[in-house]
Amino acid sequence: MPPRPRLLPLFLLLGCGHSEPFTNPDTGTDQPFDPGPPVRLTANRGGDFEPAWLADGSGTLYSVSDPGREDRDVCLAMIPAGSNRQSELWCDVPEGFERSDAVHAAGPGPDGRLAFLATATGLTNALPEDLGLRVAPTADPTGGAEVLHLPYTRGAVLFNWVGRIRWLEGDRLAYLGQRLLVRQQCADFVCAPPDTTVASLGVEELALGSSTPAALPGTAGATGLATLAEGAVVLYTLAGDSRIFRRNLSSGEVTVAHDFGAAGIARDLDAAGSRVVAVVGGLVGQVTDPDLGPIQWDSGGVLHLVDLDDNSDAPFPDGGRLYRRPALSPAGDLVMAEGYRFSVFSFVDPGSGATISDTAIVSSSDLYRFGGP
Repeated sequence: MPPRPRLLPLFLLLGCGHSEPFTNPDTGTDQPFDPGPPVRLTANRGGDFEPAWLADGSGTLYSVSDPGREDRDVCLAMIPAGSNRQSELWCDVPEGFERSDAVHAAGPGPDGRLAFLATATGLTNALPEDLGLRVAPTADPTGGAEVLHLPYTRGAVLFNWVGRIRWLEGDRLAYLGQRLLVRQQCADFVCAPPDTTVASLGVEELALGSSTPAALPGTAGATGLATLAEGAVVLYTLAGDSRIFRRNLSSGEVTVAHDFGAAGIARDLDAAGSRVVAVVGGLVGQVTDPDLGPIQWDSGGVLHLVDLDDNSDAPFPDGGRLYRRPALSPAGDLVMAEGYRFSVFSFVDPGSGATISDTAIVSSSDLYRFGGP
């Protein structure tokens, strides 16, 4: 039986995931929860996700879903470089304690600014009501100002979510334009938790000061985005494809930067210098959604570190986990990623008598670090 064809839920909508019980070490220490390798940096039942390195390498930002918060906020946190524990936590962004707020897809800029997706909704509503792309002058999102309101349309295509925000030269932003769809089944006045699907529509460009994003040609359905050469070059991946594509923004030239071949479908990129980290293979595939059409579902895969200078490819050991949304340090020597525990089990089909294997994956993630002490 193939894995269930849907994406992992967004923590904003579900509030919490399922994880094994854990005991927190003394909060006065900066030691990791598990020294690894890889090093496990967080242990949160709600989930820690979407890591992003500050441009100067001084720390990593990430989103935090705390199931203990009554307002269901998704906060932004920071782990300083050289430390193994959270030092900063910003909540109630953008609207305050009377709303359910969320900070997603943090994109630190080379000059210290921070771009991010901010959402807010009523305390009793699971669906985002107000969404916008914001830019703050520092890593503190509380000072952010909206630069693009969501949703927006281009023709018949609706964009109501944003992923993988990156800075381009010329005071521009690039991001994965996405469509978020939430379904909830109810019967006899009892409703199941919302089921969330995100479809990637392509790479979008936004010049700050403009309210009209533009599609980057040739990137329809893009599943990964990174930048090189101080934002002059864009790397991207496409649904169902094992290749990383490189586009020079000034000339428009597109080349293949790397092909993972038989290792599988590539997505979830980050880059620094000549190095690129990507998620490859694992539990990923294409289906036709009744409302969204053809989409790529993704439950995680194996991390690969590629050096574009010599085309070398080094996969990381999985440690019994699937990984998503890796972040590569500016020096190219450390990788942070969401890690999801999984288990494979077998059962006998009562109809055919055949033995069938299936995979169970937890819906909440913790952050893991590869490389370094």
